[in-house]
Amino acid sequence: MTTNSTTSRSDNIIVLDSYYEPLAAHLARTRLEAAGIPCFLTNENLVSLNRMYSPVAGGVRLHVYARDASRAAEALREPAVMQAVRGGLAEPAAAPTTQPVTNCPRCGSDEVSFDAAARPGAAHWFVALLSRLRRYPLQGRAYHCFHCGLNF
Repeated sequence: MTTNSTTSRSDNIIVLDSYYEPLAAHLARTRLEAAGIPCFLTNENLVSLNRMYSPVAGGVRLHVYARDASRAAEALREPAVMQAVRGGLAEPAAAPTTQPVTNCPRCGSDEVSFDAAARPGAAHWFVALLSRLRRYPLQGRAYHCFHCGLNF
């Protein structure tokens, strides 16, 4: 018995994306099928029966042919949001502006995140009470470096 090992690389099936929620996976599958791209889902029954298995099973996986991967990624790309204005549609909404990249003063890493809860006055009264009881004063530090752990 011989097997046909001459299948091309474009006939391979790849995992395009995985989803925690089965509903999001079905919406993506429907969008791809509407675009004429053959696809299928795996692990949907397992994740639907018990959501705790989703991280273990790798979520609900969306599979496509390798030859259709770029078309599928384009079909799943979020469309630009148009806003209705008097007289028609406005230009697509601008992308939200992000804060400028801040480097850590200790190690110089750019793996820095702004923590809104660390702003002065943003803490709840309960957190303020606990900080007084534990003798940890609330400080106005708003950035955290994930490389060295410095709060600044």
